[in-house]
Amino acid sequence: MREVFKLFEGWRRYQGSNEYSLGTDPFYGPPPLINDVVDCWAQEGIRFFTDLHQANGMTYHVMLPTDELEFHIERPLSGHDFSFMAQQLIDEGGPGHAVRIRVGKNGKALIEEDADIVMAAKQVGLPRLPVLFSFQNEV
Repeated sequence: MREVFKLFEGWRRYQGSNEYSLGTDPFYGPPPLINDVVDCWAQEGIRFFTDLHQANGMTYHVMLPTDELEFHIERPLSGHDFSFMAQQLIDEGGPGHAVRIRVGKNGKALIEEDADIVMAAKQVGLPRLPVLFSFQNEV
């Protein structure tokens, strides 16, 4: 439980209050890892991200490293599954929408529909992707 409170310490100091608040910008340091978001939701019932960012016609919670996202894909993908998406990322310079991550109270995070975006971004060398979290009871 103390670990969860440590995550919010920078935000609390920035605001100058004694309350723990969420979704406040700016971030100090790197954004939290997906596992931190899962732990906050599963253990404390706290939605780590509440504010949405809007940029380039896209709505998302945070930009996360592509390498971290890869660990939350459960189904195997071959190069054929995401080769079209890789070409689309090269042509457009980024994905058409944010990668959706389902976060469950059962302690899991899963990328299902947008797994091809993550693997294509890794193939073309895109370092970060926009992420949109969906908080659910079961994943």
